[in-house]
Amino acid sequence: MKSVFLLQLQRLRREPILVLSMMAMTFGFVFLLGGMGSGDRIEVPIYFDEAISQSGQEELLDRLNQSDTFVFQTTEEAAAEKQVALGEITYAIKAMPDNYRMLVAADDPNQLLVNQYVQQVYADELRLQKAEAAAGDTDFRKKVDSLLADAPITLTGLTAEGESDSAGYDQKNQFLFGMTLFFSIYTVILSLGKVAEEKRTGTWHRVILSPVRKFQIYIGHLSYAFMIGFSQILFIFLSFKYVFNYELGNHFEAIVLTVACYTFAIVALGMLMLGLVKSLEQLNALVPIVSVSMAMIGGAYWPIEAVSNNIILAVSKVLPMTYAMDSLKGIALHNQNIASLAEPLSIMVLFGVLCMGIGVNLMERTS
Repeated sequence: MKSVFLLQLQRLRREPILVLSMMAMTFGFVFLLGGMGSGDRIEVPIYFDEAISQSGQEELLDRLNQSDTFVFQTTEEAAAEKQVALGEITYAIKAMPDNYRMLVAADDPNQLLVNQYVQQVYADELRLQKAEAAAGDTDFRKKVDSLLADAPITLTGLTAEGESDSAGYDQKNQFLFGMTLFFSIYTVILSLGKVAEEKRTGTWHRVILSPVRKFQIYIGHLSYAFMIGFSQILFIFLSFKYVFNYELGNHFEAIVLTVACYTFAIVALGMLMLGLVKSLEQLNALVPIVSVSMAMIGGAYWPIEAVSNNIILAVSKVLPMTYAMDSLKGIALHNQNIASLAEPLSIMVLFGVLCMGIGVNLMERTS
């Protein structure tokens, strides 16, 4: 086992391009999509209907910009329509007195979240207008604001670990977690590519017949793949936490355990894929299909909350990506600890055990 593990480390030292390229692409995509700072918010272009007065526009804009997630920036109607038509922006909001419209150029992971937020703001405003009309008091809004400032009853959102001040969605953490987990799939599974190559050349069969025990050979390869994937994910998270000041919560030990369970599940998935393919070329063709599909369905590219298709949601329940993303976002946004993550972590381990058992069985049959 030790000799097999050390042999893989020597190969890594001679050919580190796979790990380095996956890490570089992870950093690049996170910076490109999520930004480098911890204070970035989602920019939403908005323009107003002529029926809204200047004071009404300012008041509505102030209400919309009370969010910690979105920042609404005014633009001209013609400019917004042109940018949406050319694909320069994916959506824009047209604000009207009692309603709004969203111009959409293409599907965007933030579109549904923006729509839900604006809809809630308009619903609150319409309720206030009805109450003001029923009260017949010109100072009604000022009285409401003063009462809310000194409310007799307050509601506090609590998680399993206490109060949470974070919003339900963080764009930077979404892309950090999603891109890191996505590119780690390539690192883990392709690091097992030597096994596929040995199967094609017949070396694997000769090694199996050698005095070295089978389980030692398997553990040597699998422990190396686990170490590479686990180290890559952990290094990226530590870099963004301490170098780029990303907020990842107060329970980093829970992140470490989540990464370990996810890496184990991906290593097991790699073993299953090795049992299905006969050559390195087949593995190289299968990895992008599996990784991209898992990332799209599991919520790595966009929040799973933005998906409404019941079939996709049902499929996502059997993917480790879904539970890893839920766990990491729960730790970062809601300060959850290990005890509150028992269910998703257990499901990832169960997924890994099943894939590992089936994969080893297939490998033994082909041997």
